[in-house]
Amino acid sequence: MIGMNLKVEMADGTSHVVPVTYKVACAWEDHHPQLSWQRFLEDLRFKPLAYLAWEACRAAGVPTKPFGGFLDNLGEVSIVPKEQPQE
Repeated sequence: MIGMNLKVEMADGTSHVVPVTYKVACAWEDHHPQLSWQRFLEDLRFKPLAYLAWEACRAAGVPTKPFGGFLDNLGEVSIVPKEQPQE
């Protein structure tokens, strides 16, 4: 898995911590072909971040509406780095 989770807080008060997996990252890249992952992380924009949260929630089995409906109920998205195991 990629080294981050997303904390997705909805306007109704529910929240989910969901992983950004390769499946999620590939779906995001398909939807944002002009935007590199590095550039995305350096210059966060609302729509690409919301789309990443939507894809991550869907992949994690969180019931979601189509993207537009998801945006209507989206409160906040935070990137949460995963802890690295000690070797």
